[in-house]
Amino acid sequence: MPKRQGWYRQPPRLKIAGMVAGLFSLVLIAMICAVSIVQIQAAITAYAGGESIWSRSQLAAVIYFDRYALSGDPQELEQARNRLSVPLADREARLAMEAESFDRGAARAGLIAGNNHPADVDGMIWLVRNLSDFDDFKKAIFAWQETDPGLLELREIGNELELEWSRAQPDREKLALLRQQLAEANDKLQIHAVRFREAMASATRRSASVLSIVSTVFLLILALVAWQLSSRLTRSVRHSAQNFRAIFEQAAVGIAQLRSDGRVLDVNEALSGITGYSKPELLAMRYEDLLFPEDWESGRLQQQAVMLGESASYSFQQRLKNSSGDALWGRLTVSMSDFPKDRTSNYIVVLEDISDSYRMSEELSYQANHDALTGLINRRAFERHLETVLREARSEHSNHALCFLDLDQFKVVNDTSGHLAGDELLRQVAAIARHSLRESDILARLGGDEFGIILRNLSADAASDIAEKLRAAIEDMTFTWEGRSHSVGGSIGVVPITPGVTDASSLMRAVDIACYVAKSRGRNRTYLSVKDDLQITEQRTEMEWVNRIHEALQENRFFLDAQFILPPANTDGRIRYEVLVRMKGEDGKTVPPGAFLPAAERFGIAPKIDRWVIDEAFRQLVAHPTHLNELDACHINLSGRSFDQPDFADFVIERLQHYGLSGSKICFELTETAAMHNLADAQSFMERLKGSECRFALDDFGTGLSSFSYLRRLPVDYLKIDGVFVRDIVTDQTDLAMVRAINDIGKTLRKKTIAEFVENDDTLELLKEMGVDYVQGYGLHRPCLFQDILTGSLRG
Repeated sequence: MPKRQGWYRQPPRLKIAGMVAGLFSLVLIAMICAVSIVQIQAAITAYAGGESIWSRSQLAAVIYFDRYALSGDPQELEQARNRLSVPLADREARLAMEAESFDRGAARAGLIAGNNHPADVDGMIWLVRNLSDFDDFKKAIFAWQETDPGLLELREIGNELELEWSRAQPDREKLALLRQQLAEANDKLQIHAVRFREAMASATRRSASVLSIVSTVFLLILALVAWQLSSRLTRSVRHSAQNFRAIFEQAAVGIAQLRSDGRVLDVNEALSGITGYSKPELLAMRYEDLLFPEDWESGRLQQQAVMLGESASYSFQQRLKNSSGDALWGRLTVSMSDFPKDRTSNYIVVLEDISDSYRMSEELSYQANHDALTGLINRRAFERHLETVLREARSEHSNHALCFLDLDQFKVVNDTSGHLAGDELLRQVAAIARHSLRESDILARLGGDEFGIILRNLSADAASDIAEKLRAAIEDMTFTWEGRSHSVGGSIGVVPITPGVTDASSLMRAVDIACYVAKSRGRNRTYLSVKDDLQITEQRTEMEWVNRIHEALQENRFFLDAQFILPPANTDGRIRYEVLVRMKGEDGKTVPPGAFLPAAERFGIAPKIDRWVIDEAFRQLVAHPTHLNELDACHINLSGRSFDQPDFADFVIERLQHYGLSGSKICFELTETAAMHNLADAQSFMERLKGSECRFALDDFGTGLSSFSYLRRLPVDYLKIDGVFVRDIVTDQTDLAMVRAINDIGKTLRKKTIAEFVENDDTLELLKEMGVDYVQGYGLHRPCLFQDILTGSLRG
């Protein structure tokens, strides 16, 4: 059979058709790749613009929250929440895109609510849904996800600020803490924003490289298949390039291509808009022409790392010069161009105008480090300055001094003329302090009526002289408010800053103690602490009790004793006693009250002890109902510091209600000195607790005879005659007359009297003759365990 020629070959028409079909497929694949990469580029650009909007909105929210923390203005809070809604909307969109059950409507709504252009939304959704597993995009998505806790924290801080300002008296320390949390949250969010931009920039470069490589490969294949169709392929590539050019020109951020020598090769319109220069003007310039001379070296090391291939790109903030010669702040991302047209190295620079954000950050930084009332730096900034000065002292062997100023009459001004007067007094004291100090010195308001001062480069004696000059200036001022004049004074502690000082914390503790010494010596004076200072040592010993007391409270090492209070004839069948707080040391031995109570009072821990005593006494009383039925009154001592706490009366009432205890069984004792010092607070406290049937005794009465005129204002039921008068009435006629006078005053005002320190029968007889209602002392009963009285082991 003859062989059929050519039956196995493809007919030319089929071959051509196959070539055309193959070419068409290649073109189709090329177009799909080009369109896909263009879409990716467009989506990346959209995310870059969206991140800029998100970042500015987030920072604006922080600013408005901070302003609201300072002013309490609801409009500031509304503005903050409006700004915060932008990044939160973007977050909701991302969660919708990441969900297993994809909700396109929710994703679109979230992105549009985040101020993204509706035309970009579908591409942005496609990018996250299809390319989020690729390395650079995965990093960007992860950076985006990392912002969630920060955004939710900002929203929560806003809620806490609103709650705090809804109170009658906002806690200023709580507001300051929330402001610090705002600044910290903002810093964390900025870090994630930078990571997001860097990942997207890397994705831009990679996608551009892929497009170039893919286009080149397809050009070679198509050229081998049919040169006559190359023009079509060329037009397709040209079309892709035009799309890239459109993206380049329409981007919301400025983009420029630079040579390694700084000459500008190309720019987009956004860069012209940001800098104010026209495109021809920019093309005639070098990069350095846009910089201030002092900033020329900025970013040089990062640039070298990119040139050496050690880094793909770098981002930094740069001050630039616009066409008017004014400064603008930009965030620049610089990367190497993958395929330069010539052999020189080219760079792609992306510029985002952050001038508004920078100014807001500067404002936020200022507010975070300055006291809003006086304009002085705050404690946080002051402690940083102190660390710096301490390092100077060590490295340069220089001498400086730290001062602590505490006003002596500030509470009087606040109580009598109001908080507005107190604020104005602080401003005036700050102004006087600025005038009295040198320009090189550092002045800060540490909180309340406390000021810190760092006196630089002088001896301890010279520092003491400057501190004394400041104290005298404050003493000489007369503060007047609404026609009422107040005398002002201040106690100042001074501590040398020498190379041998260990750390800033020990300095602050030492100067605090020095100020306490100044106050303990009569107030309105200056005290210079010197090496091996016995006063400071004693004071530090007291301060060490602070930790011991805190540990005893935490470890439940406090307990109660009690001492009977009896009628002189002992005919009353009712039980009355005073509970006394006691503390066990670390070794289990009982610590004398005189060792820890003065320190607790001085350093503000007494209110914690008072609350423990009240809760413990109430708990034990209700646990013994038979004893409670026979009880006339359980006397509980209160510290004067407790009245400074606005919620103390609420605490007592809450505890009475919690245990179901009648207030008629409780008599609170407060010292005459504390009542006179906190007259308004003490009166308010008593009137509130009177509503719960509690009774009150004025302890140590007689030490300040001027208090007789205040007795009508204080709703006390008992006067406890100070034991210093009672102890020697048998042998000292003056003391006897004093006790008679106090007892007569009490009877006239229809108040019962209690005599303390009754130590013998002769003293008891005299008190019985003059008609004292109750007596208390070692001669009648020595303090015993409260538990023994409750269980009936002892009776009065």
